[in-house]
Amino acid sequence: MDNLLPWVTQHFAGGPFILQQDWAPSHGSRSTLAVLEAHFPGFLDKNLWPASSPDLNPMDFSVWGMLEGKIAGKVFATVDDLKAALEVAWASIDDGYLRRTVNSVKKRLRACVKARGSNFEILL
Repeated sequence: MDNLLPWVTQHFAGGPFILQQDWAPSHGSRSTLAVLEAHFPGFLDKNLWPASSPDLNPMDFSVWGMLEGKIAGKVFATVDDLKAALEVAWASIDDGYLRRTVNSVKKRLRACVKARGSNFEILL
């Protein structure tokens, strides 16, 4: 909450958004769910968001590739060096790019429904 809530407040400024999470085991704990329910009403619970759906997750279909491109070809001596480089790369991403990526989710969801859950990227 020390990171997520201030980030959401800064980037969405009270505007509409939906929190999507990856449902790692710790993210489904009672304490996490209580925080989500208190601060993010309408978040997509695991019954509404398909598991293992990278084509529908903006981090997977767009952002990770951009981050990878920003650090490609570099060698990192430690995991901490890699983390630091990713943090610098993340900070350099234009907010407009992130907004366009997030705004594309609705189109991707419609294409997924049209393809009945099968491969839908050809429809985009």
